[in-house]
Amino acid sequence: MTTETKPKARWGAVLAPVLVDLVLPLLIFYALRRSGVGVVGATLAGSVIPVVRTAYSIVRGRKVDWMAVFMIVALAVGTIASLAMHSPRMLLAKDGVITALCGLWMLGTVALGKPLLLSIGRGIAEAKRGKGGGEVWAGRWDREPGFRNGIRLITIVWGVGLVFDAVVRVVIAYALPLDAVPAATTIQWIVLFALLYGFMMIYSRKNDLLA
Repeated sequence: MTTETKPKARWGAVLAPVLVDLVLPLLIFYALRRSGVGVVGATLAGSVIPVVRTAYSIVRGRKVDWMAVFMIVALAVGTIASLAMHSPRMLLAKDGVITALCGLWMLGTVALGKPLLLSIGRGIAEAKRGKGGGEVWAGRWDREPGFRNGIRLITIVWGVGLVFDAVVRVVIAYALPLDAVPAATTIQWIVLFALLYGFMMIYSRKNDLLA
């Protein structure tokens, strides 16, 4: 009799992008500000890190990751627009535009009948159990109404949460002193992400939706 061993979560793979995309830009911003660099220069210097990491993930994966491409393009467009308008606050608020677009994208996939979380879950299932395992998990979409409703709900919650994040980011960017904005937006994103991720995991376990 053999016992199936569940794949262990690779916390390093999960936490590394968080450290790179959130912590490093924040450290770079405040280090440069203490050195006398302006808000715009310090913000741009920190913004380079997530772009480089995302580009590297595309090259390493040797395939086009459209979400990653979208993130790079959105960052570039937001940065160019804020520089053209000579607005440090708009530059600090640009991430809110990105999260809003991501949230609306997720809600759009639900409306089109192909929730983004279904594709993400399939990828996770394939990474854990191979291509066959991914097909079995995703195949539940066609067979189980409860599975469909659950995936839709999780995607909607994430979509609404990201749009809410965008609103909060923009409010913070224009309401607080410039030097306080990066820390405030980082803290609020960590809190919101923890709430969204916690809901997803609890709901998924309770309703047997885990990939």
